Amino acid sequence: MRFRIADDPGDLWIVSCLIFVIGGLGAGTLGVVWIYIEADFNVTLSALGAMLTAATIGRTLTSMMSGPIIGRFGIGWVMMGGAFIGIFSQLGLALSLSWPMFMVAAVGHGFGSGVMGVGLNAFGAVHFSARRMNWLHGSFGIGSTIGPFLVTTIVIDLAIEWRWIYALFAGTRVLMFVIFYLTRDQWRISEAIKSGGGKTQASMRQTLRLPVMWLLAGAWLMATGNELVAGQFANSFLIGARSIEPKVAATWVSIYWASLTVSRFFTGVIITRISSSSFLRLNNISVMVGAGLLSLNLSPQMSLFGLALIGFSIAPFAPLMTSNTPLMVGSGHTANAMGLQLTGASLGRVWRSCPGWAA
Repeated sequence: MRFRIADDPGDLWIVSCLIFVIGGLGAGTLGVVWIYIEADFNVTLSALGAMLTAATIGRTLTSMMSGPIIGRFGIGWVMMGGAFIGIFSQLGLALSLSWPMFMVAAVGHGFGSGVMGVGLNAFGAVHFSARRMNWLHGSFGIGSTIGPFLVTTIVIDLAIEWRWIYALFAGTRVLMFVIFYLTRDQWRISEAIKSGGGKTQASMRQTLRLPVMWLLAGAWLMATGNELVAGQFANSFLIGARSIEPKVAATWVSIYWASLTVSRFFTGVIITRISSSSFLRLNNISVMVGAGLLSLNLSPQMSLFGLALIGFSIAPFAPLMTSNTPLMVGSGHTANAMGLQLTGASLGRVWRSCPGWAA
């Protein structure tokens, strides 16, 4: 059975936005639901870093291999596989009876999300404009903003066990799988490369020989690591170091993700009027200002503003760098380059998730 949205692959942008919203739910949820996981398994905050590291190991491995796999089987089939893995990993998180079981499920989650992340970003880099890429990644922020409110509604307001959140996420992965199955023949990248005058997909060895590739991977490592610290550890930081009530802290985390989302949609509007490099330099400065306000603790309001400023400033990095990937490495290297860049992003998560940062 096939379901055709349109002849133009770019029209899959709306479908891609939906997938990003679903993916964002988990990113915004973990930092808030952690206090309940922590109590259930009798672990400390450092275990959150260990869990994120476990998930990142899975994501790193699949990111490194995704480029060649996509070249062999095609994006549609690879993303179906990622969604299929995601179904069982989310069920594993929901049904885990011990912390080691939870960690194994986290690795599986990393495998599934890594595959789909490379596939969607590689497809978008070839088919979508910088404006659409910002709005696409903004959709991830919509899901991340909804996530904390989902936790407060299910766990706090309705007094339902936190495990049902991951059971719900398993259902969203079923939806992903169905979407990818029905549209599997429309997720094409090789045809776009050839029609654009580019070469067929390069080998991973050829991509690794590009000097710019190592710079790009390093940039993703730094930016993603900083984004993870602000997003995943902010809730525990606000409760433990700022003595904020859990429900209020969850709202603050939602504001962080909301500012990230607003920034990406805002960037999509103005990016045609300013160069990507100048815009990213300006945002790097404002990230440092936001981090300073959060660290100084001048007042609760200034801390909130600092956290929101970090989210607003760091948000455009991923979509702009993704959109510029074919220009910097060539269309033939795009799938491999996205895999390597997301490998750098995964290593950034490992670096920032280690127990020393969580302490």
